[in-house]
Amino acid sequence: MVKLTRLNNNTIAINPDHIGWVEALPDTTLFLIGGEKIIVLESLDELVERVVEYRRAVRQGTVDTVNELMGDPPRILPQPRVSEIPKRPSWGPYSRRGV
Repeated sequence: MVKLTRLNNNTIAINPDHIGWVEALPDTTLFLIGGEKIIVLESLDELVERVVEYRRAVRQGTVDTVNELMGDPPRILPQPRVSEIPKRPSWGPYSRRGV
């Protein structure tokens, strides 16, 4: 993840894989692939440099996972519900039931 600063001086971490494109007129605006826009204080050149450094660290395996956020959190899906009602056989509209 790349740490950036919003206009209100809050620090955020953005996954570079989620950035669709960036505009730098007049403020640096990130357009995420989900449709969200984020305006940051860093210049376009600083942002590109940070993304390049992050990708280089990932390829070399030198990203410290304790101090750096890496990737998306794991997706934990809910367990499917198990019905206690026994399933009935499915009969087609033209079947001969019971035969």
